[in-house]
Amino acid sequence: MQPSEAKKSIIQLVEQSTAAVGGDWAVFSGPAVRNCGQPDGADGAAYIYIVERMDTEGADPEADVAAMTALWERLHINVEQYHSGGADPIKGVRGTGGPLNSIAFEADPERYSVTGVSECSDGDPLRLRLED
Repeated sequence: MQPSEAKKSIIQLVEQSTAAVGGDWAVFSGPAVRNCGQPDGADGAAYIYIVERMDTEGADPEADVAAMTALWERLHINVEQYHSGGADPIKGVRGTGGPLNSIAFEADPERYSVTGVSECSDGDPLRLRLED
């Protein structure tokens, strides 16, 4: 996979994911390139992209986690729901496989976030950082 494809793929998946729950989302970080290891042991480049939604008034974290889970399962992403401890746990879902390395959705009633990491692609992260 070429770095441009990895970058485009994770952006599209994160945007598709945020559309599944609605609301206004803003880029928190990225897409930023980082080092990763190829299956053959060679170095490669992956992109991490983080968006957040601050307008969570009226949001339903349980329903939003279910919507995200359904979307990712349709995309053949392996999903695992989770929640933090405590009296008022934060709900979320993590995904791996499919068209990415990993993705996570956190449905905190005060701040939602989606963090996606692309597949490892060919390329030198340092060179790619200089090109961006």
